[in-house]
Amino acid sequence: MTAAILSLIISAALAAALIPLLMGVARQIGLVDKPDNTRKLHAHAIPLIGGVAIFISSTVAVVGTLWLTNLQLTVVEKVELLGLFLACLTILLVGVVDDRFNLRGRQKLVGQIIAVSVLYLFGYRFEVIEVMGIPLTFGVFSIVVVYFWCLLAINSVNLLDGADGFAATVGAIICLSISYMAFLLGQPIDGVTTLAFAGALLAFLVFNFPPAKVYLGDAGSMLIGLFIAAVSIRCAFKQQLAYAVFAPITMLAVPFIDTSAAVIRRRLTGKSIYTEDRGHLHHVLAKKGFSPRTSLLYLAFFTTMTAVGAAIALTWGQAIYALASIVMALFFMVAFGIFGVAEFKLLSKKFSSFFLSFVRLPQRKEGNRAQESTLSLQGDEDWAEVWQYFRNFAETHDLSMIVLDVNAPWRHESFHAYWRQSTFNRSANQNWCVELPIVVEQRIWGRVEIYAPRATKASHHKIVRDLLEMIGICEEEISQNRSLRDIAAKLELVKFPERSAEFASVTESPSDSE
Repeated sequence: MTAAILSLIISAALAAALIPLLMGVARQIGLVDKPDNTRKLHAHAIPLIGGVAIFISSTVAVVGTLWLTNLQLTVVEKVELLGLFLACLTILLVGVVDDRFNLRGRQKLVGQIIAVSVLYLFGYRFEVIEVMGIPLTFGVFSIVVVYFWCLLAINSVNLLDGADGFAATVGAIICLSISYMAFLLGQPIDGVTTLAFAGALLAFLVFNFPPAKVYLGDAGSMLIGLFIAAVSIRCAFKQQLAYAVFAPITMLAVPFIDTSAAVIRRRLTGKSIYTEDRGHLHHVLAKKGFSPRTSLLYLAFFTTMTAVGAAIALTWGQAIYALASIVMALFFMVAFGIFGVAEFKLLSKKFSSFFLSFVRLPQRKEGNRAQESTLSLQGDEDWAEVWQYFRNFAETHDLSMIVLDVNAPWRHESFHAYWRQSTFNRSANQNWCVELPIVVEQRIWGRVEIYAPRATKASHHKIVRDLLEMIGICEEEISQNRSLRDIAAKLELVKFPERSAEFASVTESPSDSE
């Protein structure tokens, strides 16, 4: 235990001394994060050297502690520590190149896979887990589980690193928890390693605490994710006990929840999972009016909640406590409207639609009943008032389906709505489709997507031309900073010859956004 405390002190002191020096070097070589007035809204360029400082400080601290305390390592421990060093060095170099030259997503993924491969080659693997006394053997699937676990941890922490102090706070709390787990399981080397990493993170937080003077960069956030994944394999997964396996998963629950919410939000609104938005945990907390420091306290609270649940599960040998802490964190986030409300609504609607598809009664003779959904994902603007005109456009032009998707992260606005005939089948070869962007001042605010049957009252040329007219009005009004009510009033003036009399003048009140 003395050696572990010594490693924490050495690492923290080294990082505190090294960061100011590296900040100057970063500015000279252009390793900085520049504002872009879209997603990066800080006032000036900020050095991206947090990862480099953490890597150097923790590495020197571990080596120095082992030398000063003369701790004895087995051959296997030496090999695995070397593998950890090489894998972390690999991911650090990939991250530095990305921070400086902006790698493509697939290029960065290849670098991550190489780093995880180094871990696997140096013995970071598990093949058997014991559940209720019954061994479950992974066999050849062990490599799949290791890669999935490591890549998930790397990218979850990377996605969380969007606000001052977020990734470093999560990393520090998890490393402190893993160090407790290491000593509980009789693995002092892992305790020394994780406390050294925690010490560097805590020193970095002094500079990264809102308002930040230095950033982790992708090099730092990916390094934290890989390090946590690797020491979890060494410390917990190799115990081959269910509650030990659940412990690291629970500790990383907050980054996993944030990543899962992003995938749900984007996939269920028809976007690519790589689409940029302002729906991550730090964005939502900021939009709710919380200061950066208050947001950081919320993050620390939820991460500590799951870390304590993992520690209790390991101490008492019951995995249920780890699972309970994740459920509690999710409940508090959604029930108190802190995070995940929109994603919960999207999932509820998806499951409801799926269930109704099995129990729906035959349609009445007088016609099909349309299905409609509106959901404000982010922002305070009432897009439902504008949406009603697109919905009415679909009805009067005999469309099968229309989608309005607004995604303007620089304005913290995101809205998704669709209207469709109940008999609409996207996979059937009975409809033609068009997707048109909403572009204002060279920024894509969103899109309108329509599906129409092959036989309609108006020709497809006429339908697209009418839709372009409506989108053009929206673009023009948005460019002049008009309110959504003004846009709706302008759309009210648009008349199409094909409209039936009942829609010649839209007077009904807008549907409520859910």
